[in-house]
Amino acid sequence: MASQPEPKLVTPPYVTYKTFINSLLKLQDRGLPARIDQSVFSGQSNSAIAALVAAYKYLGLVDENGKPSETLKKLVAAAANEADRSALMRELLESRYPFLQTPHLDLGAATTQQVESAFRDQGIKGSTITKAVSFFLSAANEAGLTVSGHVKTPTAKRSGPARSKRNGKNTAPQDNQGSMRPPQQPAKTAAELLLSKFPDFDPAWDDDIKKKWFESFSSLRGHMLGEESK
Repeated sequence: MASQPEPKLVTPPYVTYKTFINSLLKLQDRGLPARIDQSVFSGQSNSAIAALVAAYKYLGLVDENGKPSETLKKLVAAAANEADRSALMRELLESRYPFLQTPHLDLGAATTQQVESAFRDQGIKGSTITKAVSFFLSAANEAGLTVSGHVKTPTAKRSGPARSKRNGKNTAPQDNQGSMRPPQQPAKTAAELLLSKFPDFDPAWDDDIKKKWFESFSSLRGHMLGEESK
């Protein structure tokens, strides 16, 4: 008998809190549809829409089929009233973020590292942790939840290779592929270009050709010295 696929893990919201509130205001303005899906939030990037729909699901505002819950209906109705919206957000945070509450964690005395670790335990990785903590702290601030002053939005971790420090070595500029290339040389003057193409002296030439070579070389050299003195 084939094993059943594991249910997809729904993680805490990592969309920006401003985008979340704007979505509620949009629903209030246009009316609450029978189903919340990605087409409802068209006009944004695909990643932002996906994060927004995921936030609705985590917060229990819709079911697996996108059907709006009673909580969403109340939240949309109160979207433009910050006081009413704050009270509803407080209820949401207290019910949907159990991993941040005593005995798991005392938000009133927690540190950034403790909160970050708690979010990491929910399956969030990389820079998404920064976004998820930022959403929670913004929502908690509006909801009036007591959060320790030691808790800040964690700094996003760099995903690319570390930038090398200038220490006097390998200071030549790099091309787009990162390979070293020699420093750019100053452009040559017209006289220098002519001199580079000037024929080498050949002792086997007859005297007339030798005389013309020396006259031409002296003239060109004098022109170059005149340019350098400017």
